[in-house]
Amino acid sequence: MATSTKMDANQLARLLGAWSAGSGPLYHQLARGVVTLIDDGALRDRTVLPPERSLAAALSVSRSTVVAAYSELKEQGHLT
Repeated sequence: MATSTKMDANQLARLLGAWSAGSGPLYHQLARGVVTLIDDGALRDRTVLPPERSLAAALSVSRSTVVAAYSELKEQGHLT
């Protein structure tokens, strides 16, 4: 049985790097940053992402930005 790993908000923020340097809404840029980490293998299957509030604080964005990004990732099938 595979075990899950919890990702700390500050750790994820470091991995994301300059995620907001692109164009478009911040939530979309954040979602793209997470997908890039998944595609690059930095985020493995069954990794538990940090709570919305913690990640928002670590990234200095509003909670609604993280909520929208997580929602987009769920719609795309990247999160369950």
